[in-house]
Amino acid sequence: MPGTALPRDILRRPAAEGARLVALADLDQAGAALPRLDDPADAAALHDFRVAVRRLRSTLRAYHAMMGDSIGRKTRRRLRDLGHRTNAGRDAEVHLAWLRAQAGQMAPRERPGLQWLIERLEARRASELAETVRELRRAFPRIERRLRRGLGEYRTRVPPPGEPAHKRFGAAAGTALRATAAAFGDALAAIEGVDDAAGLHAARIAGKRVRYVIEPVAASVPGGASLVRRLKSLQDLLGETNDCHGLDREICEAVAAAGAAGALRRHEITLARGDAVTGRARRGRRDPSAGLLAVARLLRDRRLALFARLEEEWLADGGKGFAEELETAAAALVRGRRAPAVPRHEPPLPAPPPAAGA
Repeated sequence: MPGTALPRDILRRPAAEGARLVALADLDQAGAALPRLDDPADAAALHDFRVAVRRLRSTLRAYHAMMGDSIGRKTRRRLRDLGHRTNAGRDAEVHLAWLRAQAGQMAPRERPGLQWLIERLEARRASELAETVRELRRAFPRIERRLRRGLGEYRTRVPPPGEPAHKRFGAAAGTALRATAAAFGDALAAIEGVDDAAGLHAARIAGKRVRYVIEPVAASVPGGASLVRRLKSLQDLLGETNDCHGLDREICEAVAAAGAAGALRRHEITLARGDAVTGRARRGRRDPSAGLLAVARLLRDRRLALFARLEEEWLADGGKGFAEELETAAAALVRGRRAPAVPRHEPPLPAPPPAAGA
């Protein structure tokens, strides 16, 4: 999604000004995506709005010291809550897309269960999406006004003779990159295994924060475009893994719901009088259990394959090689001049994972 262009000299601007310019560009993107939510044919609108809000929150977090009291705690909290409000609708969209793609791998007796799960998610998504759009349209304009007012101006002072000039935004970006890179390294090291949903999610969030710091200044650091590209690849990998864990929880809830529905049907059959009534009850029964178990197996295979890629591409060396490249980029920003590229062999980006069950 196109955004407001940042000035070419942003790294030389005062840190407080540069941080606000980046945040305002993020805010422009969110504001541009908001009216598109009213168009049912615009499938990317919710995604673009989510990404813009997530970038904005990361920018405010990374440059918190530069913002001072321009953005109040209440406004930050409301922006966070608004971002969280979009999670359920987006998750349902992703889960539905994956489930529909599995139909060809299901046996005839398993397809009713797959369809039952799809219909269950579709019904919830429709109601949640409508409510989410209403809430975003109601709450975001007020938050946007407060943010623009807070980001649009700031106080500064002219340093007296002999006192160092104001910190440049480039140096602030380098400091922020070091901090987010350190947190990202810790999050990767803390992952305990394929079933560590919380640890994998934490690494995903930490990786996004690194990317959102480096992306606006990528053209000014050595290997910046490559760093962003590889962080996007990691984001996709961990995002798919997170989706697997989320859908696994959905299946667990669906199994419980199906079990309760089956018990109710058996109760009705037991109480039904006459063979005709009992026969109709049995013919109307559609047990989704076989399909739910088949989906769970496909999902498990997908999760294992994704984690194997993560181990090979990111966890094998503890992320040390990538951490060194991030430090080179951070040092270049802090120094204020482009450092020479470090000769190295960059492995090609991994091929997309095969379809589950392939």
